[in-house]
Amino acid sequence: RHSWRGFEILGRGCPPRHSSLASVADSGSRGRCDMDDWVLDARVDQIRSFVSVLGALKLSKRQLVHVSVAERGMTVVAQDPSKSLQAQVNFRAETFPSYRVNASAAGTQGHVSGVGSAVGTFGLDLGSLIDVLNAFAPLDGECELSVRWPDRDNSLVLAALTVRDAADPHGRSARMCTHASIAPEVDGWSTTSAADAELVFRGERNAFAMPTTALREIVDDLEWPCAPMTIAMTTHPNASLSFSSRGKDTGELTIDVDASPGSTALTEFSCDEPGAWTYRHRFMKAAASSLPPGLVGPAHAREEGGSPTMTRVAIGEGGVVKIVHLVHMNRAHMTSGGHHHHHHSSGYGDS
Repeated sequence: RHSWRGFEILGRGCPPRHSSLASVADSGSRGRCDMDDWVLDARVDQIRSFVSVLGALKLSKRQLVHVSVAERGMTVVAQDPSKSLQAQVNFRAETFPSYRVNASAAGTQGHVSGVGSAVGTFGLDLGSLIDVLNAFAPLDGECELSVRWPDRDNSLVLAALTVRDAADPHGRSARMCTHASIAPEVDGWSTTSAADAELVFRGERNAFAMPTTALREIVDDLEWPCAPMTIAMTTHPNASLSFSSRGKDTGELTIDVDASPGSTALTEFSCDEPGAWTYRHRFMKAAASSLPPGLVGPAHAREEGGSPTMTRVAIGEGGVVKIVHLVHMNRAHMTSGGHHHHHHSSGYGDS
């Protein structure tokens, strides 16, 4: 069913057809192009990290994404055309230097109101969003990026104000405001059915957690048989976790992971329903290998003040697998600590 897609950075070029980009420079005067009724008003201080994470959501050539805004954070969901693969990123509110949601403004601008715990929802072209963020990327570290929604046209508005010293010591500082707006998308992804965009995962039966890099290596190795891969878990006679793939012409490859109590290979292992579940390899590869190396970190060596990026794999009703990566947003900047975001994937088993 649902998984993750590989990382892809789009090249910079002309602004996409569904967005507009402009820069205004002045030498001290300060204009204001604001609305008082933003549903979402947030600041981003690590633009390149956000581009890296969002790039992993690309599941098809032209990818539409569904964005939900809630008090606890912002969720971006992508789905492939077959509806068997779905990816989701949850940016917690604390990921942003500033994050404000105005529930009272929902519905006042003509946009679709929230579903469930979401205050507001809207659709976007992922390629347009990444292209615009790439245009702001050179300002990363120099200023914060303002992210607001919606304007009067229900568009997502991004803006950055930079202040630079004048060449003349006696001159005034130069200010430059770069802003962009991205029009909402509704074709092929109706924002009125926002509830259908959420990952459906019920009745967790089994779960395990391991370093993201270790899982990625296992899935990459199982590409050799050119066949679906199977996850098998049991507690009888001993706790056991294995990954395997059997090809008609290439034979079978099995990788066993030490699941015994106290194992250093896993940080969690629970098996309430022993069994084996088979999934398309390309879906599992997309789920395990979607994050760029800069956000993953080492497999085992502990970093200063931190630890390797971890991935939790859970199997629920009907063999649905849900894969969650817990990512340090500032890992791409080679610093320790910082905030986290969750990256979810899930998929239906073939068995």
